Amino acid sequence: MYLTPEEKEILAGSQGEAAKLAMETLVKIGDINGAEHFIPIKNVHLVLHAYKSAFDAGVETAEKIAEMGGKFIVPVTIDPYGMDAEDWKGAKTPEHYAKQQMRLEAAVMKMGVIPNWTCTPYYGFTAPRKGEHLAWSESSAVAYANTACGARTNRQTAIVDIFCGIVGRTPLTGLHLDANRKGEVLIKLHVDRPLVNWEYPALGYLLGQKLGARIGVVEGMQGSPASEDLKNFCGAAAAAGSVALMHIVGVTPEAGSTEEAFGGNTPVEVIEVTEEHIKATRKAMCSNTTERVDFVALGCPHYTINEIVNVHKLLNGRKVHPNTAFWIYANSYALRLAEKMGIRHDLEKAGVVFRAETCMIISPVKDWGFQTMMTDSGKCSYYGPAECGTEMIFASVEECVESAVSGKLEIFK
Repeated sequence: MYLTPEEKEILAGSQGEAAKLAMETLVKIGDINGAEHFIPIKNVHLVLHAYKSAFDAGVETAEKIAEMGGKFIVPVTIDPYGMDAEDWKGAKTPEHYAKQQMRLEAAVMKMGVIPNWTCTPYYGFTAPRKGEHLAWSESSAVAYANTACGARTNRQTAIVDIFCGIVGRTPLTGLHLDANRKGEVLIKLHVDRPLVNWEYPALGYLLGQKLGARIGVVEGMQGSPASEDLKNFCGAAAAAGSVALMHIVGVTPEAGSTEEAFGGNTPVEVIEVTEEHIKATRKAMCSNTTERVDFVALGCPHYTINEIVNVHKLLNGRKVHPNTAFWIYANSYALRLAEKMGIRHDLEKAGVVFRAETCMIISPVKDWGFQTMMTDSGKCSYYGPAECGTEMIFASVEECVESAVSGKLEIFK
């Protein structure tokens, strides 16, 4: 790799031990991936955030980098907290787990992280713009930044993202390059109406399975999807496959037309998707053997204030069934807005529990003994059985609310 005089000085240790280690590591990564040089980045989003996935080794590594003097020189946000940030004891978090989570928090705070603790940093924290270079590592956020915003980031790994934040650079490779952002697979969507809420994550789940890491170009999507729809679409696609970028013709920034999205490429495959394919995917996302619903979990990726308002309208003053837990996961920004609007109080009075700055996938949930979890999240549907130890029901938000009220499965025909 070509290094600027400043980069050579960092490599020689001019900015301290942590920056030297960061540059050494990033140079090796760049060399392996054929990068010619580094590119400055606007910001970073960390995935070393939860003790459940970092374990003791991750905590100790973060502490070591902080002790070496590691300091972020660009804005750095971070993925959801590994436990309920407001009431970890009430969430039945083991004390050892909580202590390790707090150690991890202290280490990244020492480095200068923005403690937003969310998988949706693009809402109000570091909103990406078309063409900006980032170093993000949360799979759903990476897919959203590339797809919905037209920003540029690879799926960074833990620790590497920290190093990018310390030196403010990343190797110019992968999705940072024009040539690697062109469409590869054409998806012809045959649904002659705008998709409804649950169809976006179901479609993302289906395409994630079919595409793997290839770049798909979706042709035929009707209407104008809300940002929440794209959030849920990208989250499911990134979980069920390794999707980091998808083009939606007429919707996403680099896909004004099918031709623009492919950039001269010829599709290597054409995938036909009908309404029946989406319905079949929804069915395959469910593993429940009973109609009892003892856990309804919403907010993976984190629920927005718009989605919380919608649940408030759907519940319409009714109470959650006493044998059903109804939890909503959101970041502090959305929760503060819900409090100011009086919505949080209403929902909590009705039996809804808010879990702050965390999610069901990366916090301890198995200790609750839930048997069946119902969600409107395609990402949760993919990870839930292994991470939460439950049978899974994927459904619309309307069906989730009705089932929470009745305590049993309510599916609209």
